[in-house]
Amino acid sequence: LKSPVTHTDSFPAASAVSAVGGMSLDDEALARRMQEEFDEEVRAKEARERFECPLCFETTRLDHGVELDCRHRVCRGCFSGYLQVKITEKRVTEEELCCPMPVCKGEVTVPQLEGVLRGTPLWDRFLATRAELWRPSLPSGASGRGQAELLCECPSPACGERFLVPPSVAEARCPKCTRSFCRCRSRHPGQSCEACATGGASTQSADQELEQLIAQNRWQRCPKCGSVSERETGCNYMTCFSEKCRGKVCFCYLCGVELSTIEHYTHFPHGLFENACVKVDRRDDEAMPKASWGTAGWWNAVARDVTSYVTG
Repeated sequence: LKSPVTHTDSFPAASAVSAVGGMSLDDEALARRMQEEFDEEVRAKEARERFECPLCFETTRLDHGVELDCRHRVCRGCFSGYLQVKITEKRVTEEELCCPMPVCKGEVTVPQLEGVLRGTPLWDRFLATRAELWRPSLPSGASGRGQAELLCECPSPACGERFLVPPSVAEARCPKCTRSFCRCRSRHPGQSCEACATGGASTQSADQELEQLIAQNRWQRCPKCGSVSERETGCNYMTCFSEKCRGKVCFCYLCGVELSTIEHYTHFPHGLFENACVKVDRRDDEAMPKASWGTAGWWNAVARDVTSYVTG
């Protein structure tokens, strides 16, 4: 007897039914490929929405960054830190408040500042400093300072009100405390402003007393603007932040000569914290305060100088 023949349908291996969910292998491969393509699209989209901050080299989201008009983009953390240093030092003019990238001088606009700082004490300080630094411009066709309005500050220590004085007014009157004074911020009845500026015996005596006080305390004058400075902490490389110099002039606290950024280190052959430079040696001067390791602000200044030198 012949065995009964059993007929079975044969299917290609690619069309075999999967044990999971009844899905064919073709469907599984297609689904897997579609998922991989979707994941790749998601990764590409996330990459397009992120950038590397050129200051801290951290990768962050685009909406966590700030893009300036010069097309440089930095993260909000670095931008806020940069603004804090600038505004704290009152370096907020259009020339000073520029892109933090080396060499770039792109302006940081007020709306960009407001977007990051509005509602903070730093924003209030920025507005107050801009107002403090503001000066009236010459009217059209004018050629001299005598033809411009003068921004006066009341010389009374208890007042300090700031107001504009027309060029035709010789004697100003404070609108707050009603004190009257000359446009040169002094009272000198019967005497010209020039004569008052040069001073008489009393002024010369006060100048001599000031110079004696400077010598006694070992203070130093800025070689550019003449402002008196005192080193409280840090090394003998000083930066002048007077209204005229605005942090652009550095000098030696020991000899008083103006220094460049690289001379922060080369001008002091015995070290940054020794009271000796290439011109004078005052290590035996007991009245000269010793240079000391500074606070975080001093270290930030050193790091800023090194960065400026390295980046050109």
